[in-house]
Amino acid sequence: MKHSHARASIDMQRSMNPMATPRTRILFAGLAGFLAGFAGVIALGMLSATDASAARKGAGLSHMAAKVTYRQFVEDFWIRARRAGIRRSTYKRAFAVKGAMSPDMKVLQRQAWQPEFRTPPAEYLRKRLSEKRIGTGVEMLRKHARLLRGLQRKYGVDKHILLAIWGLESNYGNHMGRHYVVRALATMASIGKRRQRRYARSQLVAALKILQAGDIAPAQMRGSWAGAMGHTQFIPTTYLGYAVDITGDARRDIWNSVSDALGSTANYLQKRGWRRGLPWGWEVRVSGKARRMIGRRYARSIRAWEKLGVRPVGKSFYARKAKAWLVKLRGDGRFYLVTRNFRSLLAYNNAKTYALSVGLLADAMARAATHAPATVADAPKKAGAATDARARLRALMERAAEATASVD
Repeated sequence: MKHSHARASIDMQRSMNPMATPRTRILFAGLAGFLAGFAGVIALGMLSATDASAARKGAGLSHMAAKVTYRQFVEDFWIRARRAGIRRSTYKRAFAVKGAMSPDMKVLQRQAWQPEFRTPPAEYLRKRLSEKRIGTGVEMLRKHARLLRGLQRKYGVDKHILLAIWGLESNYGNHMGRHYVVRALATMASIGKRRQRRYARSQLVAALKILQAGDIAPAQMRGSWAGAMGHTQFIPTTYLGYAVDITGDARRDIWNSVSDALGSTANYLQKRGWRRGLPWGWEVRVSGKARRMIGRRYARSIRAWEKLGVRPVGKSFYARKAKAWLVKLRGDGRFYLVTRNFRSLLAYNNAKTYALSVGLLADAMARAATHAPATVADAPKKAGAATDARARLRALMERAAEATASVD
Protein backbone atom coordinates (compact mmCIF):
# COMPACT_ATOMS: atom_id res chain seq x y z
CA MET A 1 0.00 0.00 0.00
CA LYS A 2 2.79 2.38 0.85
CA HIS A 3 4.51 1.65 -2.45
CA SER A 4 1.30 2.15 -4.45
CA HIS A 5 0.72 5.54 -2.82
CA ALA A 6 4.27 6.63 -3.64
CA ARG A 7 3.83 5.40 -7.21
CA ALA A 8 0.50 7.28 -7.52
CA SER A 9 2.13 10.47 -6.25
CA ILE A 10 4.97 10.27 -8.78
CA ASP A 11 2.54 9.46 -11.60
CA MET A 12 0.36 12.43 -10.71
CA GLN A 13 3.32 14.77 -10.48
CA ARG A 14 4.55 13.74 -13.92
CA SER A 15 1.08 13.97 -15.43
CA MET A 16 0.65 17.52 -14.13
CA ASN A 17 4.25 18.67 -14.57
CA PRO A 18 6.83 16.87 -16.76
CA MET A 19 9.62 18.30 -14.60
CA ALA A 20 8.16 16.86 -11.39
CA THR A 21 10.73 14.14 -10.68
CA PRO A 22 12.03 13.19 -7.21
CA ARG A 23 15.12 15.31 -7.90
CA THR A 24 13.16 18.39 -8.87
CA ARG A 25 10.88 17.93 -5.85
CA ILE A 26 13.93 18.15 -3.59
CA LEU A 27 15.10 21.24 -5.42
CA PHE A 28 11.61 22.80 -5.15
CA ALA A 29 11.49 22.10 -1.44
CA GLY A 30 14.93 23.63 -0.93
CA LEU A 31 14.00 26.64 -3.02
CA ALA A 32 10.74 27.12 -1.06
CA GLY A 33 12.64 27.04 2.21
CA PHE A 34 15.25 29.50 0.99
CA LEU A 35 12.68 31.91 -0.44
CA ALA A 36 10.47 31.77 2.65
CA GLY A 37 13.48 32.40 4.86
CA PHE A 38 14.70 35.28 2.74
CA ALA A 39 11.23 36.86 2.77
CA GLY A 40 11.14 36.46 6.54
CA VAL A 41 14.48 38.26 6.89
CA ILE A 42 13.07 41.20 5.01
CA ALA A 43 9.84 41.15 7.05
CA LEU A 44 11.87 41.26 10.26
CA GLY A 45 13.70 44.33 9.09
CA MET A 46 17.15 42.75 8.98
CA LEU A 47 17.61 44.34 5.59
CA SER A 48 17.63 48.10 5.29
CA ALA A 49 14.10 49.43 5.76
CA THR A 50 14.98 52.42 3.63
CA ASP A 51 15.85 50.29 0.66
CA ALA A 52 12.52 50.37 -1.22
CA SER A 53 13.94 48.23 -3.99
CA ALA A 54 14.88 45.47 -1.55
CA ALA A 55 11.42 45.62 0.00
CA ARG A 56 9.77 45.17 -3.38
CA LYS A 57 12.03 42.25 -4.17
CA GLY A 58 11.23 40.71 -0.79
CA ALA A 59 7.50 40.91 -1.42
CA GLY A 60 7.99 39.29 -4.80
CA LEU A 61 10.12 36.51 -3.34
CA SER A 62 7.53 35.91 -0.62
CA HIS A 63 4.87 35.41 -3.28
CA MET A 64 7.23 33.11 -5.20
CA ALA A 65 7.77 31.01 -2.08
CA ALA A 66 3.99 30.77 -1.59
CA LYS A 67 3.58 29.70 -5.20
CA VAL A 68 6.22 26.96 -4.91
CA THR A 69 4.69 25.68 -1.66
CA TYR A 70 1.23 25.73 -3.22
CA ARG A 71 2.29 23.79 -6.32
CA GLN A 72 4.04 21.22 -4.18
CA PHE A 73 0.87 20.82 -2.11
CA VAL A 74 -1.24 20.27 -5.23
CA GLU A 75 1.11 17.50 -6.36
CA ASP A 76 1.24 15.84 -2.94
CA PHE A 77 -2.48 16.13 -2.21
CA TRP A 78 -3.24 13.79 -5.11
CA ILE A 79 -2.49 10.86 -2.76
CA ARG A 80 -5.27 11.86 -0.37
CA ALA A 81 -7.66 12.63 -3.22
CA ARG A 82 -6.99 9.21 -4.76
CA ARG A 83 -7.71 7.49 -1.44
CA ALA A 84 -11.04 9.35 -1.33
CA GLY A 85 -12.03 7.92 -4.70
CA ILE A 86 -11.14 10.85 -6.92
CA ARG A 87 -10.11 9.87 -10.42
CA ARG A 88 -6.91 11.28 -11.85
CA SER A 89 -8.83 12.82 -14.74
CA THR A 90 -11.06 14.69 -12.27
CA TYR A 91 -8.04 15.96 -10.35
CA LYS A 92 -6.32 17.18 -13.49
CA ARG A 93 -9.48 18.95 -14.70
CA ALA A 94 -9.93 20.62 -11.32
CA PHE A 95 -6.48 22.19 -11.45
CA ALA A 96 -6.53 22.90 -15.18
CA VAL A 97 -8.82 25.90 -14.65
CA LYS A 98 -7.04 29.17 -15.41
CA GLY A 99 -5.03 30.32 -12.40
CA ALA A 100 -5.63 27.16 -10.39
CA MET A 101 -1.94 26.24 -10.20
CA SER A 102 -1.09 29.39 -8.26
CA PRO A 103 -2.44 30.44 -4.84
CA ASP A 104 -5.30 32.88 -4.41
CA MET A 105 -3.58 35.51 -2.28
CA LYS A 106 -6.86 37.31 -1.58
CA VAL A 107 -7.91 34.30 0.47
CA LEU A 108 -5.05 34.93 2.88
CA GLN A 109 -6.19 38.52 3.31
CA ARG A 110 -9.76 37.50 4.06
CA GLN A 111 -9.43 34.42 6.23
CA ALA A 112 -8.80 36.35 9.44
CA TRP A 113 -12.05 38.29 9.10
CA GLN A 114 -15.54 36.90 9.77
CA PRO A 115 -18.17 39.60 10.39
CA GLU A 116 -20.44 37.46 12.57
CA PHE A 117 -17.68 37.27 15.17
CA ARG A 118 -15.67 40.47 14.60
CA THR A 119 -18.21 43.19 13.71
CA PRO A 120 -19.84 44.89 16.72
CA PRO A 121 -23.27 43.20 17.06
CA ALA A 122 -25.27 46.41 16.77
CA GLU A 123 -23.55 47.27 13.49
CA TYR A 124 -23.92 43.70 12.24
CA LEU A 125 -27.67 43.67 12.85
CA ARG A 126 -28.21 47.17 11.47
CA LYS A 127 -26.55 46.31 8.17
CA ARG A 128 -28.50 43.09 7.74
CA LEU A 129 -31.90 44.49 8.65
CA SER A 130 -31.80 47.21 6.02
CA GLU A 131 -35.02 48.45 4.46
CA LYS A 132 -33.66 47.54 1.02
CA ARG A 133 -32.97 43.94 2.03
CA ILE A 134 -36.45 43.65 3.52
CA GLY A 135 -38.09 45.19 0.46
CA THR A 136 -36.22 42.91 -1.93
CA GLY A 137 -37.25 39.96 0.22
CA VAL A 138 -40.90 40.89 -0.21
CA GLU A 139 -40.38 41.06 -3.99
CA MET A 140 -38.74 37.61 -3.95
CA LEU A 141 -41.63 36.30 -1.84
CA ARG A 142 -44.01 37.20 -4.65
CA LYS A 143 -41.74 36.16 -7.49
CA HIS A 144 -41.11 32.70 -6.04
CA ALA A 145 -44.44 32.26 -4.24
CA ARG A 146 -45.26 28.87 -5.75
CA LEU A 147 -41.79 27.47 -5.08
CA LEU A 148 -41.75 28.73 -1.48
CA ARG A 149 -45.22 27.33 -0.75
CA GLY A 150 -44.11 23.96 -2.07
CA LEU A 151 -40.91 23.92 -0.03
CA GLN A 152 -42.73 24.97 3.13
CA ARG A 153 -45.26 22.19 2.59
CA LYS A 154 -42.60 19.55 1.85
CA TYR A 155 -39.98 20.40 4.47
CA GLY A 156 -41.97 22.30 7.08
CA VAL A 157 -39.58 25.27 7.10
CA ASP A 158 -41.13 28.74 7.18
CA LYS A 159 -40.77 30.36 3.76
CA HIS A 160 -39.72 33.66 5.33
CA ILE A 161 -36.81 31.91 7.05
CA LEU A 162 -35.64 30.54 3.69
CA LEU A 163 -35.84 34.01 2.17
CA ALA A 164 -33.97 35.54 5.11
CA ILE A 165 -31.10 33.06 4.75
CA TRP A 166 -30.96 33.71 1.00
CA GLY A 167 -30.94 37.45 1.59
CA LEU A 168 -28.21 37.31 4.23
CA GLU A 169 -25.97 34.76 2.52
CA SER A 170 -25.83 36.18 -1.00
CA ASN A 171 -28.19 39.19 -1.11
CA TYR A 172 -30.67 37.10 -3.08
CA GLY A 173 -28.05 35.73 -5.46
CA ASN A 174 -26.30 39.01 -6.20
CA HIS A 175 -23.13 38.24 -4.23
CA MET A 176 -22.32 34.54 -4.40
CA GLY A 177 -18.55 34.98 -4.53
CA ARG A 178 -16.09 34.98 -7.43
CA HIS A 179 -13.32 32.76 -6.10
CA TYR A 180 -12.69 29.45 -7.83
CA VAL A 181 -13.55 27.15 -4.92
CA VAL A 182 -10.89 24.49 -5.57
CA ARG A 183 -8.16 27.11 -5.77
CA ALA A 184 -9.39 28.96 -2.67
CA LEU A 185 -9.51 25.78 -0.60
CA ALA A 186 -6.13 24.59 -1.87
CA THR A 187 -4.68 27.97 -0.88
CA MET A 188 -6.06 27.69 2.66
CA ALA A 189 -4.94 24.07 2.89
CA SER A 190 -1.37 24.76 1.82
CA ILE A 191 -0.35 28.22 2.99
CA GLY A 192 -3.30 29.37 5.08
CA LYS A 193 -3.51 29.60 8.85
CA ARG A 194 -2.52 26.32 10.45
CA ARG A 195 -5.75 25.93 12.43
CA GLN A 196 -7.79 26.24 9.21
CA ARG A 197 -5.83 23.76 7.10
CA ARG A 198 -7.67 20.68 8.34
CA TYR A 199 -11.00 22.27 7.46
CA ALA A 200 -9.75 23.31 4.04
CA ARG A 201 -8.38 19.87 3.17
CA SER A 202 -11.62 18.08 4.02
CA GLN A 203 -13.58 20.66 2.03
CA LEU A 204 -11.20 20.31 -0.92
CA VAL A 205 -11.83 16.57 -1.09
CA ALA A 206 -15.59 17.25 -0.97
CA ALA A 207 -15.29 19.85 -3.75
CA LEU A 208 -13.48 17.34 -5.94
CA LYS A 209 -16.28 14.82 -5.33
CA ILE A 210 -18.83 17.41 -6.46
CA LEU A 211 -16.89 17.98 -9.68
CA GLN A 212 -16.56 14.25 -10.24
CA ALA A 213 -20.33 13.82 -9.89
CA GLY A 214 -20.87 16.34 -12.67
CA ASP A 215 -23.19 18.72 -10.80
CA ILE A 216 -21.14 21.72 -11.92
CA ALA A 217 -18.28 22.37 -14.36
CA PRO A 218 -14.95 23.24 -12.72
CA ALA A 219 -14.78 26.80 -14.06
CA GLN A 220 -18.31 27.48 -12.79
CA MET A 221 -17.62 26.31 -9.24
CA ARG A 222 -17.41 29.80 -7.80
CA GLY A 223 -17.91 30.86 -4.22
CA SER A 224 -16.55 32.75 -1.25
CA TRP A 225 -12.93 32.85 -0.14
CA ALA A 226 -13.73 30.08 2.37
CA GLY A 227 -15.39 27.79 -0.19
CA ALA A 228 -19.05 28.63 0.51
CA MET A 229 -21.02 28.20 -2.69
CA GLY A 230 -24.22 29.19 -4.44
CA HIS A 231 -27.28 31.22 -3.52
CA THR A 232 -27.31 30.06 0.10
CA GLN A 233 -23.56 29.50 0.49
CA PHE A 234 -23.19 25.78 1.20
CA ILE A 235 -19.69 24.56 1.97
CA PRO A 236 -18.76 21.42 -0.03
CA THR A 237 -19.33 18.88 2.77
CA THR A 238 -22.76 20.38 3.49
CA TYR A 239 -23.54 20.21 -0.21
CA LEU A 240 -22.69 16.51 -0.34
CA GLY A 241 -24.85 15.78 2.68
CA TYR A 242 -27.90 17.96 2.08
CA ALA A 243 -28.14 19.41 -1.46
CA VAL A 244 -31.23 18.27 -3.38
CA ASP A 245 -32.47 18.42 -6.96
CA ILE A 246 -35.81 20.24 -6.95
CA THR A 247 -36.02 20.90 -10.69
CA GLY A 248 -35.65 17.24 -11.69
CA ASP A 249 -32.76 17.75 -14.10
CA ALA A 250 -30.53 15.24 -12.23
CA ARG A 251 -28.22 18.03 -11.04
CA ARG A 252 -28.11 19.73 -7.65
CA ASP A 253 -27.36 23.17 -9.03
CA ILE A 254 -27.22 25.61 -6.11
CA TRP A 255 -25.33 28.13 -8.29
CA ASN A 256 -27.82 28.67 -11.09
CA SER A 257 -31.11 27.30 -9.75
CA VAL A 258 -32.96 29.19 -7.04
CA SER A 259 -35.21 26.14 -6.65
CA ASP A 260 -32.32 23.78 -5.92
CA ALA A 261 -30.63 26.30 -3.63
CA LEU A 262 -33.67 27.07 -1.47
CA GLY A 263 -34.77 23.43 -1.52
CA SER A 264 -31.34 22.37 -0.31
CA THR A 265 -31.50 24.93 2.49
CA ALA A 266 -34.94 23.73 3.55
CA ASN A 267 -33.71 20.13 3.51
CA TYR A 268 -30.70 21.09 5.64
CA LEU A 269 -32.79 22.87 8.27
CA GLN A 270 -35.26 20.00 8.43
CA LYS A 271 -32.48 17.48 8.91
CA ARG A 272 -30.93 19.69 11.58
CA GLY A 273 -34.05 19.64 13.71
CA TRP A 274 -36.36 22.35 12.39
CA ARG A 275 -39.85 21.65 13.71
CA ARG A 276 -42.83 22.38 11.48
CA GLY A 277 -45.21 25.05 12.80
CA LEU A 278 -42.83 26.35 15.45
CA PRO A 279 -41.35 29.86 15.19
CA TRP A 280 -37.70 30.64 15.79
CA GLY A 281 -38.72 32.91 18.67
CA TRP A 282 -40.29 36.19 19.74
CA GLU A 283 -39.18 39.54 21.03
CA VAL A 284 -40.65 39.69 24.51
CA ARG A 285 -41.23 41.93 27.51
CA VAL A 286 -39.81 40.48 30.70
CA SER A 287 -40.32 41.52 34.30
CA GLY A 288 -39.56 40.27 37.78
CA LYS A 289 -37.31 37.30 38.42
CA ALA A 290 -37.57 36.16 34.80
CA ARG A 291 -35.09 38.92 33.89
CA ARG A 292 -32.36 36.89 35.58
CA MET A 293 -33.32 33.59 33.87
CA ILE A 294 -31.16 33.91 30.75
CA GLY A 295 -29.90 30.92 28.79
CA ARG A 296 -30.87 27.35 27.92
CA ARG A 297 -30.46 26.07 31.46
CA TYR A 298 -33.73 27.85 32.26
CA ALA A 299 -35.64 26.33 29.32
CA ARG A 300 -39.31 25.65 30.02
CA SER A 301 -42.63 25.69 28.21
CA ILE A 302 -43.90 28.89 26.66
CA ARG A 303 -46.96 28.59 28.90
CA ALA A 304 -44.65 28.55 31.93
CA TRP A 305 -42.94 31.72 30.68
CA GLU A 306 -46.33 33.37 30.40
CA LYS A 307 -46.99 32.56 34.05
CA LEU A 308 -43.71 34.31 34.86
CA GLY A 309 -45.02 37.45 33.19
CA VAL A 310 -43.22 37.13 29.82
CA ARG A 311 -45.28 38.71 27.03
CA PRO A 312 -44.68 38.83 23.26
CA VAL A 313 -43.95 42.04 21.36
CA GLY A 314 -45.61 41.81 17.97
CA LYS A 315 -46.65 38.32 16.90
CA SER A 316 -48.59 36.31 19.48
CA PHE A 317 -47.43 33.25 21.35
CA TYR A 318 -48.48 29.86 20.04
CA ALA A 319 -47.29 26.25 20.42
CA ARG A 320 -47.39 26.93 24.15
CA LYS A 321 -46.25 23.44 25.15
CA ALA A 322 -42.95 23.88 23.30
CA LYS A 323 -39.86 24.61 25.36
CA ALA A 324 -38.09 27.93 25.00
CA TRP A 325 -35.42 30.01 26.70
CA LEU A 326 -34.51 33.66 26.99
CA VAL A 327 -31.83 35.48 25.02
CA LYS A 328 -30.83 39.00 25.95
CA LEU A 329 -29.33 41.80 23.92
CA ARG A 330 -26.88 43.82 25.98
CA GLY A 331 -27.25 47.55 25.86
CA ASP A 332 -30.97 48.32 25.89
CA GLY A 333 -32.45 45.51 27.97
CA ARG A 334 -34.40 43.78 25.21
CA PHE A 335 -35.15 40.06 25.45
CA TYR A 336 -36.01 37.27 23.02
CA LEU A 337 -37.69 33.98 23.78
CA VAL A 338 -36.28 31.37 21.39
CA THR A 339 -37.20 27.78 20.55
CA ARG A 340 -35.38 24.72 19.25
CA ASN A 341 -35.68 26.16 15.74
CA PHE A 342 -33.22 28.86 16.81
CA ARG A 343 -30.69 26.06 17.32
CA SER A 344 -31.33 24.87 13.76
CA LEU A 345 -30.33 28.33 12.56
CA LEU A 346 -27.17 28.10 14.68
CA ALA A 347 -26.37 24.84 12.88
CA TYR A 348 -26.38 26.80 9.62
CA ASN A 349 -23.96 29.37 11.00
CA ASN A 350 -22.75 29.01 14.57
CA ALA A 351 -22.83 32.71 15.35
CA LYS A 352 -25.67 33.79 17.56
CA THR A 353 -25.89 37.22 15.99
CA TYR A 354 -26.38 35.49 12.63
CA ALA A 355 -29.22 33.28 13.87
CA LEU A 356 -30.88 36.28 15.47
CA SER A 357 -30.57 38.32 12.27
CA VAL A 358 -32.22 35.51 10.26
CA GLY A 359 -35.19 35.42 12.63
CA LEU A 360 -35.59 39.20 12.77
CA LEU A 361 -35.29 39.57 9.01
CA ALA A 362 -37.86 36.81 8.43
CA ASP A 363 -40.32 38.50 10.79
CA ALA A 364 -39.75 41.89 9.18
CA MET A 365 -40.43 40.49 5.70
CA ALA A 366 -43.56 38.73 6.89
CA ARG A 367 -44.91 41.97 8.37
CA ALA A 368 -43.96 44.02 5.32
CA ALA A 369 -45.58 41.52 2.95
CA THR A 370 -48.96 41.86 4.67
CA HIS A 371 -48.98 45.63 4.14
CA ALA A 372 -47.15 46.13 0.84
CA PRO A 373 -49.32 46.65 -2.30
CA ALA A 374 -49.80 43.60 -4.50
CA THR A 375 -49.09 45.62 -7.66
CA VAL A 376 -47.86 49.07 -8.56
CA ALA A 377 -51.42 50.01 -9.51
CA ASP A 378 -52.57 49.20 -5.98
CA ALA A 379 -50.01 51.47 -4.37
CA PRO A 380 -52.14 54.67 -4.13
CA LYS A 381 -55.00 52.77 -2.49
CA LYS A 382 -52.73 51.29 0.18
CA ALA A 383 -50.25 54.11 0.60
CA GLY A 384 -51.18 54.65 4.23
CA ALA A 385 -50.67 51.00 5.12
CA ALA A 386 -47.35 50.92 3.28
CA THR A 387 -46.18 54.02 5.13
CA ASP A 388 -47.13 52.42 8.44
CA ALA A 389 -45.23 49.28 7.49
CA ARG A 390 -42.11 51.26 6.63
CA ALA A 391 -42.35 53.10 9.93
CA ARG A 392 -42.52 49.82 11.80
CA LEU A 393 -39.55 48.45 9.88
CA ARG A 394 -37.53 51.59 10.66
CA ALA A 395 -38.38 51.17 14.34
CA LEU A 396 -37.19 47.57 14.20
CA MET A 397 -33.90 48.63 12.59
CA GLU A 398 -33.41 51.38 15.12
CA ARG A 399 -33.89 48.93 17.97
CA ALA A 400 -31.35 46.58 16.44
CA ALA A 401 -28.89 49.42 15.93
CA GLU A 402 -29.20 50.52 19.55
CA ALA A 403 -28.55 47.07 20.93
CA THR A 404 -25.18 45.50 21.46
CA ALA A 405 -25.97 41.89 20.85
CA SER A 406 -24.55 39.02 22.79
CA VAL A 407 -26.67 35.91 23.10
CA ASP A 408 -26.31 34.10 26.38
